[in-house]
Amino acid sequence: MKNSAFKISATLLAALLFPAIGIAQVPEKAYAKFDFIPGENVLFEDNFLDESPDEIPSYWIVNSGRVEIAKIGGEMVLGFLEGSPAALPRQKDNFAYPDRLTLEFDFLWRHNSKSWVDAWNDGTTSGGEYIDIRFANDEDYYYNSDIENLLGDFYSELRITSGGAVSFKDFQGNYSSGEKVPGAEELYADLSDKWVHASIAISEKSLKVYLNSQRVLNAPIGSGKVRNFLFKAYAGSEEYESQAFVKNVRIAQGGANPYKQLTAEGKIIARGINFDTGKSTLKPESLGALNSIVNMMKEHAELKLEVSGHTDSDGDDASNMKLSQARADAVREKLISLGIDPARLTSKGYGETMPISPNSTPAGKANNRRVELLKKS
Repeated sequence: MKNSAFKISATLLAALLFPAIGIAQVPEKAYAKFDFIPGENVLFEDNFLDESPDEIPSYWIVNSGRVEIAKIGGEMVLGFLEGSPAALPRQKDNFAYPDRLTLEFDFLWRHNSKSWVDAWNDGTTSGGEYIDIRFANDEDYYYNSDIENLLGDFYSELRITSGGAVSFKDFQGNYSSGEKVPGAEELYADLSDKWVHASIAISEKSLKVYLNSQRVLNAPIGSGKVRNFLFKAYAGSEEYESQAFVKNVRIAQGGANPYKQLTAEGKIIARGINFDTGKSTLKPESLGALNSIVNMMKEHAELKLEVSGHTDSDGDDASNMKLSQARADAVREKLISLGIDPARLTSKGYGETMPISPNSTPAGKANNRRVELLKKS
């Protein structure tokens, strides 16, 4: 903080600030037409559950500035706090990302001592805050003489501003969903003092960016491959005392059409269906995957599906079995509410009994926490 005699922890600041602000989530109805489909195979996931406040994140490399774990609303999150903070997921040596990828995360901008709206109105936010995502690590940019050729179009960063503008190469888009903030007409209510869900789909041909339920950008890709995802936050300058926070980071491979996947494999791994931690409460962004399943079942009236719930190995067996059944039931009930005949759907929880990856790594556990839709005769 400017002219501060000592550094107050991000967690203490968040504890003082956020109970008064009351950080909210975007309502489910806003996702009614969401069409993002995440990849099926999780390559990296971090929800920061096992982290401690004010520490360096375990599964990230901090490249610059102050990047630490903070606690907001009872959740551990990643704070981009001071000094051009930048960090990227830690990957194994010689790890190579595939051509088709999805990246998801939630982000929140906040001021150290007041709500974002109040800070905007009194001029103590700069209006120029953004998160950049670069597609290689700093060592590549500084020391790899061939990096521009290797990255191709991904040599350009993806920029997401606090006001909802998104840019990549020469392509730009602007968030335009929802209502403006009364008295602060430059701001959207869904982006101010709320967690914003960012979804990015990368293929050989395009890069698509969604903020909450709106597709904001669809940029063509001509060449190149992603080498990593480097997050860098810019808050204007320290005098504005603005900071960015990130949670629920997931990188996955794929993003296939669900009916093609069902036809080829007899099941769909529905990565887009997500729940609050340890609960069977569906997250609003799950409507993207749920809508695609509903559309598929309406187009193919012969389909009957079992909704199966699966967990990782954390916790005891009985609790995991109960949770997986509750989640499977919640998905079935939601599909019925969206217009699917109950006779076409069954639900079953399998707990931790059918892992598809080792439970020894965060990515492996993330792969095992899943909802599957099995084709039934």
